[in-house]
Amino acid sequence: MQNKESWYRQLGEYRMVNGDKIKGVIGATMHLIRICGKNIVIDCGVGFNRNGENQNQFVPDGNWLLDKYIDLIIITHKHLDHCGAIPRLVWHHPEALVMMSDKCFEGSEISLEDSLKIWKSDAISLRREELIVPRPIFTEEMLDAFYNNANLKRFSPPYCINKGDYLRKDQWLGWKVGFYNSGHDVGAVSVYIIGPDCRPFYLTGDIASHDQENSHGVLLPPADFLGDFFDHPGLTMITEATNGARRMEQPREKLNEEMDNLLKLVKARGGIALFLVFAGTKAGNMLVKLNNLGYKVVVDGLARRHIRVEVPDIEQRIKNGRVVLVEENNNELAFKQREAYAAGFHGFVPIIAPSATLDHGFAASFYAPRILPDEKNVAIFPGHIFDDSKAQQLFNIKCGQAININQWFNGNIKSIRVNVRCNVKYFGYSSHDYQDGLVERSRLVKPETLIVHHCPGEESFNDLADRIKGLPEPPTIKWGLNGKTINI
Repeated sequence: MQNKESWYRQLGEYRMVNGDKIKGVIGATMHLIRICGKNIVIDCGVGFNRNGENQNQFVPDGNWLLDKYIDLIIITHKHLDHCGAIPRLVWHHPEALVMMSDKCFEGSEISLEDSLKIWKSDAISLRREELIVPRPIFTEEMLDAFYNNANLKRFSPPYCINKGDYLRKDQWLGWKVGFYNSGHDVGAVSVYIIGPDCRPFYLTGDIASHDQENSHGVLLPPADFLGDFFDHPGLTMITEATNGARRMEQPREKLNEEMDNLLKLVKARGGIALFLVFAGTKAGNMLVKLNNLGYKVVVDGLARRHIRVEVPDIEQRIKNGRVVLVEENNNELAFKQREAYAAGFHGFVPIIAPSATLDHGFAASFYAPRILPDEKNVAIFPGHIFDDSKAQQLFNIKCGQAININQWFNGNIKSIRVNVRCNVKYFGYSSHDYQDGLVERSRLVKPETLIVHHCPGEESFNDLADRIKGLPEPPTIKWGLNGKTINI
């Protein structure tokens, strides 16, 4: 935490409470913005790193901002790196108004409950091994309090607070706060804030200008939503840059064709395709994509709940037999179904199963030991590959070598050796904007100050910054490193 000096005296200030680490680790995103005397927090997530075979979580710095009065907390979307520590932050700040979209709430509910479930399971295993159990990021009591918080306000974007009832208190006179879909995920939003001094703040959140199966891409909202927002002087834009140094290598249509050709080849040789996905966003997108390519799809694990939030016509797809959900309430039947689909008894049916890191979930505990050893099969990763994850290890080994996979046996985690003989393939279906979209958005917005975060390293930041500096009216560009305070 920084010394308490200048920022209380500033009219406007931005602080990355957590986010990009100097060594390139992204996670536990949390922004603290002070505008016209008010403290506004945007997101409060968890980050992940590894210590050997163990995966550890970390939370935003700042000791939950206990020394501050928080006026408003905004949650941009349901992914754990943005919402995973929200229950504890809200617990410590009952004074704050909390805002999130309906779909963000529904998806966060699934993710947060699963996060607590994983902690409980890990705690049991650690106690049996007489190891130290880390403190939970939040408790059941905190989660229940979050769900039932009288100050929690849900909305359906696009939405403007000044046109509603939430800020009609004397202390919020002259404020305008708006939310518009960001294109990153179902329910994900960008945030638009104008304080009484008329100085605008635009935080993109995680954003995508390219269309995905369950969310339309957004470069900027239409004029009827924005009004004169970008006409106000002194605009500060805060943007993510996960793909700051990456260009879209090929159109999605071409990528779809390449994946379809691979699936046809696997089908022809009698194999099975296992899609190792993040349960939220990627599972729903891949389900619709595969259906559009003409494939019936099996969905397992936590993805079964997320697709009900993300795919609007999911019940019809299930009814029509285009989607099969592995049984959720009968473990014996579910095991038989998994065995049958993994063995190909029902013919070629792509299987979607979390997790994308191969560290948890049915992808690791059930499917990997059955799919990876058979050369007729394919394991497909359609999303980000985290450093030091089992997924990355899988890409680094040669065909025929073995990898350790963690499995649950009678409440204990046991590592087993799995021979890898199948094809392992990556398809870059990113839900984050690529460099061209990030640069074009900056060109249109013409901010006075541009703060870049969610950036995987200095090289990536510099690559994006160099392109933006080449715009006709370049902004002042700053990197929102962890703990950095930026006076505006």
